Amino acid sequence: MALLGLLLMLGCAAVAVDAVVQNTAVVHAVLFNQPITGLSLGALFIAGCVVGLLFALGMAMFFGGLGRARRIRRERRALRKDNADAEALRERNATLEQRLATHENGAYPNEPATTDTTTDAGRHRV
Repeated sequence: MALLGLLLMLGCAAVAVDAVVQNTAVVHAVLFNQPITGLSLGALFIAGCVVGLLFALGMAMFFGGLGRARRIRRERRALRKDNADAEALRERNATLEQRLATHENGAYPNEPATTDTTTDAGRHRV
């Protein structure tokens, strides 16, 4: 694909050089109500090429900005979803810790309640 692009660019450059070299007639042009005199056809062609390149650069910047904005929106949406999932996990963890604390304090039926109020979550008692 890169080779095809290179060949296309070389072909366009050859056409541009040929148009500039072989067209030497003087042309009078008007641009935004301003007369431009004494230009050759080749110089006018080069001016058109420059305007075309600037337009292509503007389009590339425009579509690049749109793509970047879309990527940023997608990343923000994914972050919001991850944060919501993490918050749900935190709530679930708090619920489980509370349930564990109530079970350690003797909430099981048929078991005597412990009088020790210190809880070491995750550690074995001796």
